[in-house]
Amino acid sequence: MPICKYCGQETGGSPFCQNCGAKVEEQPIPQQPVFPEQPVQPSYQPEQPYTPQQSSYGVQPPYYTPGGAGGVIAGNIIAIVFGVVCCCCTNFISLISMILGIVGLVFASKIKSSANAQEEASNRSKARILMIIAFLVLVGGLVFTIIRTIINFNEVADGKSFSEYLESIYESVSESVEKMGSILIRR
Repeated sequence: MPICKYCGQETGGSPFCQNCGAKVEEQPIPQQPVFPEQPVQPSYQPEQPYTPQQSSYGVQPPYYTPGGAGGVIAGNIIAIVFGVVCCCCTNFISLISMILGIVGLVFASKIKSSANAQEEASNRSKARILMIIAFLVLVGGLVFTIIRTIINFNEVADGKSFSEYLESIYESVSESVEKMGSILIRR
């Protein structure tokens, strides 16, 4: 049924609106445009099939997953801990061991984020070499301390009493502490 364009009421089919009396004009029924059918083109690129890359080692995936670094991380941490523990008895030689252990730990932590096998092998070898050198320096410092202790005890046997030897150790330690304190105060 036609509807009055002025008041919006149904006209009941008469040429005039029964509510407001306005002349009712037939309103054309809007028709939807007809388009010829066209195939729908996808707006995305279809996923490419997996194609492995060839290398001298055989088929490799397009990404690299490095191996673990647990052994070299643990070894460098142990070198650092032993360096801290032995720091007082090896005349600070173990500080070198601690520094080498820290640098080795940095290289060991880079192993897991390596982009390729070559980078992983490089970081792993650097971490191992620094760990081995750190342990060698630590052992060398301990051997040096043991030899020095044996020589000092031979000096004690050559004429000093044990209490005199302890007093000389106390004096040398207190002098070292005073020197370190004056160095720290200057900074």
